[in-house]
Amino acid sequence: MAIRYRRNINCLTTNQLHDLREAYQALYDKPEADAESFATIGGLHGSPGPTWCDHGTPGFLTWHRAYMRAFEKALQCVNSDVMLPFWDWSSGPTTGVPAACASPTYVNRSGATVSNPLYSGPIAAAAGGGTTARGAGIAGTSFAGAATSAQTALSSATYASFQNALNGPHGSVHVFTGGNMSSVSFAGFDPIFFLHHCNVDRLWWNWQQAHPGAAVPASELTHDLDPFNQPYTTTWQQGADVQSTDDLGYRYSNWCLWIPPFFIWDLVAVKFDPIMIRNLRDARLVLKAGHMPAESVEFRVFIDQPDANADTPIEGNPAFAGSIAMFGMGDIPMQHGSKDEAATFDVELNVTDHLRRHCDPHTTHTDKEQVHGEHRGAEVATAGAESSAASFDLKIVAVDSDGKAVPADRAHIDDIELVID
Repeated sequence: MAIRYRRNINCLTTNQLHDLREAYQALYDKPEADAESFATIGGLHGSPGPTWCDHGTPGFLTWHRAYMRAFEKALQCVNSDVMLPFWDWSSGPTTGVPAACASPTYVNRSGATVSNPLYSGPIAAAAGGGTTARGAGIAGTSFAGAATSAQTALSSATYASFQNALNGPHGSVHVFTGGNMSSVSFAGFDPIFFLHHCNVDRLWWNWQQAHPGAAVPASELTHDLDPFNQPYTTTWQQGADVQSTDDLGYRYSNWCLWIPPFFIWDLVAVKFDPIMIRNLRDARLVLKAGHMPAESVEFRVFIDQPDANADTPIEGNPAFAGSIAMFGMGDIPMQHGSKDEAATFDVELNVTDHLRRHCDPHTTHTDKEQVHGEHRGAEVATAGAESSAASFDLKIVAVDSDGKAVPADRAHIDDIELVID
């Protein structure tokens, strides 16, 4: 199963945000009796009943993980590219809800001003009808206290203590948001509910990464997560079925780092918050192609070597982060369709260790100059001791099997993404 990434809603591109809003709207527009309508899915949390959700223990984290995945699948039935984003109220002091959720209108792809599906949602007729609202002072509401409590929860040593500690800030966010979000019966009808609980799930995922192999109580693993069925059965999912997000096909990207589309051979300046490196677990450079190339191509990745080319040495070169390749199809016909038909062929390179070494904020100027030579020139000489940790130059060059340069128009790469967790 391919792993996909859930991102901070503030990290979404314009097109990704359009996709998300349109998918939400499509669920709003479905007949209420439809199993994938927003009215049906939102009502699973409370009104019109029965109230399925688990709060407290057992089942708080596991039930809501199953719930978020069910909602995400409904969105993906509208647009398979959509992943449920999270509202990060937990990493530090914030005020109000994300900008994408704060305005009653937005400008759609056609340039028209229309209702914003992330601002309010329809309440099922059986639950009273109407649309959701939030607290009148939400724009000025501080979530700093909830963030502090969430960070404290992440230091918990056991699953049970973590779940108990996280339940508090989770509930605070519901109350601070106000309006329908402050009611168990109606919270599921506010579109931001799913972004909020996606963040709760992310916090659990982060705790899991920091505590691999941590024991989960048997009462959690065997707890029924009704009304969510195991695939192709009438048997309820249980806690054990959702313990691993990898088994469900997703992970989280904790940081906002998106590189606009660029071409092979371009020099790209990447800027980020130094805290990303201090908390870095995994960094991958992903190259995406819509079809297989006719010729085999090797992509060499250089960090802070802006003049890198096909002749740049890679052995013993600290600026060389590694290489990845795509196997050429030549003129061999494919069994099904052709290599020009729509598909995705992704290759990825793990650059975690390289970025850690390069971007360590405790590395001195002298150390950086020894590692990277004159690549950064005057920028290294004039920057503050930790400022270079917040940026680096990225260059990808393409070579053929003989090590000769391959022009960008023959490299067949549609998108390049740096994923940092």
